[in-house]
Amino acid sequence: MDALKAIEARKSTRSYTKEPLADDRIQTLVKAATRAPKAGDFHIAVVTNPDALQECNDIALECMKKSGNDFLVSRASLPGYQPLYGAPLLLVFSGSEQNPYSLANASCAATAATIAATALELGSCYVVTPTMALAAKPALARKMGVPEGFKPQCCVIAGYSAGDAYGSPASEFTNISYCR
Repeated sequence: MDALKAIEARKSTRSYTKEPLADDRIQTLVKAATRAPKAGDFHIAVVTNPDALQECNDIALECMKKSGNDFLVSRASLPGYQPLYGAPLLLVFSGSEQNPYSLANASCAATAATIAATALELGSCYVVTPTMALAAKPALARKMGVPEGFKPQCCVIAGYSAGDAYGSPASEFTNISYCR
């Protein structure tokens, strides 16, 4: 799939099969992420351990419920809602606490990973709620491989799509202006 078709076809997948991803597919996503534009270093933690994924999911759900953010609370209150949507892969993008561009670096890398996932005919979703879990439990961040001095900025979940739950149209949050 060419890049423009992958960008156009990309969507946020919010339901996954339990089938794990082959290492070569994971490495393709990681390689795409490392090729993203950046202003300084960042770190990618590749998480496939089911226990770590479940722990992150459960803590993120509790953080959402207690966040005070109406949208997060409403999502977390949906019957059966799971913040990681059952994905077998979590990529945690972290940036140096000293770099003011860490969020931009991480977000660019995450975007490249989601486009690569689409090109590989995988489902993916850019998510931030796992960062709430990792902030609430720094030991989990270390267990997942986030180095000292780095802060999780955003995440991508990926796997084989099992449909879509809790979706939103891609254009729902998009406003465009032109100055010509």
